Amino acid sequence: MLQYEMVIIADPTYTEEEIDELIEGYEQVVTSAGGKALKVEKWGKRRLAYAIRHHEEGFYVLMTLECPASLVKELDRRFRMNERIVRHMAVRVENELQLGPSPMMKPRPERDETLIEPPIAP
Repeated sequence: MLQYEMVIIADPTYTEEEIDELIEGYEQVVTSAGGKALKVEKWGKRRLAYAIRHHEEGFYVLMTLECPASLVKELDRRFRMNERIVRHMAVRVENELQLGPSPMMKPRPERDETLIEPPIAP
């Protein structure tokens, strides 16, 4: 089976419990069709680059799936029908994924304050 990464942007007005229910529902669809949810990462609320349906923020979720291509079409259809989902995108992964954390989940390096130059006095 092929591997896919799906990023979902959900309506930010929903609670985290409702987002969890939404994710679990789609995981059940994947497992019932013979696929596997390899990884699910909740990135949390983030500011959108532009307003979508009058929303300035969205709740981001990354799902890594192993499933047939027909299931991706079905998930796409379900995403479009669900009013909770503001945007979604599915991408087929060419190489085997390393199932570690995505770059969004890795901690940021500490800034070294000594490298910042002080302002020049006039």
